[in-house]
Amino acid sequence: MDDVIRFGTSGFRGIIASDFNFKTLDAAVRAIADYARSHPLNTPPRLIVGYDPRFMGEVFAKRSAELLAANGIDVLLTMRDTPTPVLSYYVIKHGLDGAVNITASHNPPAYTGIKFTPSWGGPAMPEETKKIEMLANHYLREGLFRQNAGRTGRIEYIDPMSGYIDGLTDRIDFDIITKANLKIAVDPLYGAGRGYMRSICDTYGIKCVSIHEARDPYFGGGSPDPEETHLSELIKILKEDDTIALGTATDGDADRFGIVDRGGKFISPNYVLAVLSEYVLSTRDYEGGLGRSIATTHLMDRIARQHQREIYETPVGFKYIGKLLTEEKIVFGGEESGGLSIAGHVPEKDGILAGLLVLEAVSRRNKSVGFLIEDVYKMVGTLYSARKDIELGEHSAANARALMENPARLADALKPVNIDRTDGLKFLLEGGAWLLLRLSGTEPVIRIYAEGRRIDEADRFIKKAEEILSRA
Repeated sequence: MDDVIRFGTSGFRGIIASDFNFKTLDAAVRAIADYARSHPLNTPPRLIVGYDPRFMGEVFAKRSAELLAANGIDVLLTMRDTPTPVLSYYVIKHGLDGAVNITASHNPPAYTGIKFTPSWGGPAMPEETKKIEMLANHYLREGLFRQNAGRTGRIEYIDPMSGYIDGLTDRIDFDIITKANLKIAVDPLYGAGRGYMRSICDTYGIKCVSIHEARDPYFGGGSPDPEETHLSELIKILKEDDTIALGTATDGDADRFGIVDRGGKFISPNYVLAVLSEYVLSTRDYEGGLGRSIATTHLMDRIARQHQREIYETPVGFKYIGKLLTEEKIVFGGEESGGLSIAGHVPEKDGILAGLLVLEAVSRRNKSVGFLIEDVYKMVGTLYSARKDIELGEHSAANARALMENPARLADALKPVNIDRTDGLKFLLEGGAWLLLRLSGTEPVIRIYAEGRRIDEADRFIKKAEEILSRA
């Protein structure tokens, strides 16, 4: 049997009952148990297990807990679906050996998956997932899922919500938010963030309307992905009610964010990251720079220079930004796909925290997000972002790989000042513009990102890359 358990940028995912089934789950969990016992903080090791609201989520989580216990691990099993950043917070706060979350994040409802968070609280690094992946596929081939570890671990049910919400008071200025007396709208997209922002608003007296709070494993017939195309109902609410200052959304496991401005205008994550980079550096007395993935806006670079801070560029995957936070090199980091975190919080992206940070910035500055973006432009100049994902067939995938390996034609057309191969193929252009081509590690897709000084410039770069790809 070929290896079928592969950990991508954020865990192992597959279609329920096909790629992701009891056998693949058992093999992956047994491998995680082995990893936890070989890198123990506690004796015996202690893990927290959670899940998102997908079909069979609580069943897969209970089975994971029982298998971990059979392999000598003490388990804290959440009583309801729980966001990934909440599990990370619990790991750090209580000194656990890690977390297992049954989730496929923003993927469609036919998918589920498993995320492993090691003891440092961020997404598992490649060297960690490679060991787990190798063991899991070995156990899958051999059918070895249980081991006599000399003892059976205990299973305890918990609800980590209140502890996580209490911990936010150290990172969010709720006094500023309550004084502003703004009204917000919240959309957890039927995901694990259900009830979290609602409870926070109730606790601090924030006026709030919310939608999609019920459990629905089908996510209303769509994907729990807080991109503009999936937030039509939230956008409609803000268009129809001009008393609502801000809309916030989270994905299936509440690690990604979506922001809708007053009047119903969706704000791309790149611009949210730019606004919050400036805001955090201006309002927090933290030492350190800013971190971003290679595909994320260079507005963050300009803001870092304006504040005389370092900028750190990483490959795609929040784990790399999480490590920078853990190493105290940065005070704020983010990815264009809708992930961010802040120093002193968790080294994992947190969509709930993101919405609260934007609400705090809007409250303190007494400006909409759109006006805060204009303030950034006045400070560091304009950059406009664009992205296009192109699905690849077998033949076109080969052509795309060939172009990535030999980009001479694209380089001749773009005339870059430099080429960066940190993760994909990135052309750095005159005036701070750039174009990035990156093959997805989990899907037959090539992603094209660009940033230009004018609104039409980034689109033009992407069209040029498409033309050359089509002729390859």
